[in-house]
Amino acid sequence: MFRPFRRPFTNPVVLAIIGLLLLAIGGGLLLAQPTSGPSLANAAPGYTMLYVLGNDTLGVERVERSDGALVGDLRLRGQPRIRWTQLLNEAGGTSTLLIEAWRPGANDSEAAMQRLVLRVQGDSAYVHAAPPAGASLQSSLGAPQATLPSRTGASWLVNQSLSHAAYTLRRQPRGSGTAVDTAWVMLAAGAQLTPMSIGHRGDTSTVTVAGLTSQYIFSENGELLQSAVPAQNLRGYVIRGVAGGLDALFGRFAAPDVAVSYDAPEGAPYRAESVRITTPMGHTLAGTLTTPRNAAGPFPVAVTISGSGAQDRDAALAGIEGYRLFRDIADTLGRRGIAVLRLDDRGVGESTGNFATATSRDFAQDVQSALGWLRNRSDVDASRLALIGHSEGGLIAPLVASTDSTLAAIALLAGPAYTGARVIAFQQRSAIAQLYPSSAGAARDSMFKVAQQQLDSTAQRSPWLQEFIRYDPIPTARVVRVPVLVLQGETDQQVTAEQADTLAAAFSSGGNADVTVRVLPATNHLFQRDPSGVPAGYAKLPDRRPTKEALGVLADWLALKLKAERP
Repeated sequence: MFRPFRRPFTNPVVLAIIGLLLLAIGGGLLLAQPTSGPSLANAAPGYTMLYVLGNDTLGVERVERSDGALVGDLRLRGQPRIRWTQLLNEAGGTSTLLIEAWRPGANDSEAAMQRLVLRVQGDSAYVHAAPPAGASLQSSLGAPQATLPSRTGASWLVNQSLSHAAYTLRRQPRGSGTAVDTAWVMLAAGAQLTPMSIGHRGDTSTVTVAGLTSQYIFSENGELLQSAVPAQNLRGYVIRGVAGGLDALFGRFAAPDVAVSYDAPEGAPYRAESVRITTPMGHTLAGTLTTPRNAAGPFPVAVTISGSGAQDRDAALAGIEGYRLFRDIADTLGRRGIAVLRLDDRGVGESTGNFATATSRDFAQDVQSALGWLRNRSDVDASRLALIGHSEGGLIAPLVASTDSTLAAIALLAGPAYTGARVIAFQQRSAIAQLYPSSAGAARDSMFKVAQQQLDSTAQRSPWLQEFIRYDPIPTARVVRVPVLVLQGETDQQVTAEQADTLAAAFSSGGNADVTVRVLPATNHLFQRDPSGVPAGYAKLPDRRPTKEALGVLADWLALKLKAERP
């Protein structure tokens, strides 16, 4: 029940709805409201849960109980750190939850980018600014920042946390049949009131919401043993007690304990080389360079630039099994005689540096360092270098090209034409409309106003967001003179399709005579086949990989501009 969002135009703070974080894996586990049920007195004081997606460790969550509260600290690879505090033993009809969030890559001493208290009382749900650390959550709350319709007996649910979902499920009375009566929950990411049903079969309890089922196995005394979301090949393994090896994993923000292979596929007409690039800024970028096999160099090379949020060199997305945009691009171009350099973002994977303090212009400097490194290689043709930027990467590539006229081409995949403020406002209004389709216009406007206030507050603590909100891509586009491909999905609900023509017009108006625009039908922001383009549906598409059409258009255009020959 993890529903992925790409940042941003999927940045968790960018898609804030009424001050609640729509995280990169937003949506998530939809579980029941706390009601009368078995006591938690026999539950173990704490445990660690490993989140495993397919064969990779996606993250780690620590759960502890103290001072009348259950506290979970969740770190998923490449995603914001989330700490939740659930008050226990509250009076009937009340549920109080503290949510704290840090940017990906934030260290333990960094202040949280957002702290909110979420409450359900009676038939209303409330969003409060969190009191200072150490103050009582029950007695120190001011007036709510937002009030939403709820249902008596509902509770907030941390969508991203299997542990919090298991906690609420364990408190449900177990029926004798296959399902319990409908229960209700307010989703912490999305602020949506949602019905759900619970089933039991042997030692396994299941929860089904909107056709998606999650499973939980408990011991006889109520301890969680294992959890899973079968449709997404996601599993949560519980480890009791202290496991020293997990501390290092937790400290690495849940880096994979199973090494990801970046080798070339067997029989591929290209080879893969692990590389390290030392930047003038003092950090090292790690990545993979694929070059044609059995062909004489020097080769043309394309450098990939990731979208916003902490991305690895493959541009893999948590919760979308099989999606690796840059790996698919490298494979496609490698079969067309084009080398590809793809890199872990600074502070991600094997790269060093601080991702949390970096802005788009800092990432542009990283790209410039990569280009300089390539130009010093004897097997690289320095006159045939190109950039491929996706999402925010489509904003960064023109920044680099505006000061580097020696580039042979840049390809922008779903690159924005508007300021970040305008992009975010559209996404906020769109998400509110999807969550509350029957709400009156005035109610939606009120939610949007609160979302904007939360965005402004978060921007004060986020260098990246401050710059992104203000940055206008159009003036930069007007001074770019290298060939440009603007590739866009028609159903993209994050960077809307009309921005492709706006961006192309800006390049042309500056005197660039080599601008190509392609808008692909029924294609979303991730270049998946998708008639709706709604981010919440990405992980449930029947084919989650980028379309052959998108990869083909990109390869054909680059092969022409880079004068590449098939191996």
